[in-house]
Amino acid sequence: MNHSLLLEGSRVQLIDQLVYLDEGLSSFMDEYFPTPNRQRKLVENTLTKYTSIIEGIVQNFTDRNLNTFVLIGSKVTIQYLDDGTSESFVLVFPSLADPDKNLISFLSPIGLHLLMAQKNEVYELEIPSGTVPVQVENIQYYNHGSLE
Repeated sequence: MNHSLLLEGSRVQLIDQLVYLDEGLSSFMDEYFPTPNRQRKLVENTLTKYTSIIEGIVQNFTDRNLNTFVLIGSKVTIQYLDDGTSESFVLVFPSLADPDKNLISFLSPIGLHLLMAQKNEVYELEIPSGTVPVQVENIQYYNHGSLE
């Protein structure tokens, strides 16, 4: 398939995300966080930052910019710094999550923490057994950022 067609499809998906988050954010938040609390506020703030990043990417749309940040629809590969193992998964909207296919919700603890992460940066992930340092090895937008 033509690279420019794939790139344009990615651009359209990001614009769709912006429209959805602009017009449907309140409904989305009510569905996943019906009670006003600290977690809801955290997600609202994260999505506000996320939309700013998406707006910047769409305004200056290149393959490089598309793969600078972990986005909803990005395949991200992380390396666990404690043992050197790597893991890849795609961040998706909650309705598309399927852990057996390595599709994780951006609202999951790992997804929310890595949303907007950048390549080669080190992050501390909270897991049930504690905190683990990881490094983002690779980011590739995979056209899984659709809303359905």
